[in-house]
This record gives sequence, structure tokens and C-alpha cells, in this order.
Amino acid sequence: MPPSTDTSGIPDDRISVQKRSDGSIVVRIQSAGDEHNRLPDAVFSFRCGDPQYDYWLRRLKNQA
Repeated sequence: MPPSTDTSGIPDDRISVQKRSDGSIVVRIQSAGDEHNRLPDAVFSFRCGDPQYDYWLRRLKNQA
């Protein structure tokens, strides 16, 4: 079963998607909560061939 790519529970303004010069895609999800109890942002990177690469590439193109 492919991994879930459902990000519907995360507001779009907390998700940042960037494509690096080497072709990899970096996804940053800003942590929520008050300043004193907030966890660090979640940061993921995907390269061509990774199961979620095409999903995030589409999201990046739709952002523009």
C-alpha cells in the first residue's frame, strides 16, 4: 500500500514546498501551538523516484 499523502488536515499556509537546484523537493510544515510549547518545524526532502516525489511536485506547480 502506498504511503498516505493526505495533508487535508494541515492548513496550506503552514506548508512550504521548494525545489532545489539538484532537483530534490523540500517540504517544510510549520509547527502549530503557542511559542513556548511548539515543536520544531517538520522538514522532509524527496528525490525523483521517491514514492511521494510526484505528489509534492504537483503541489509545487499548483502553487505557482
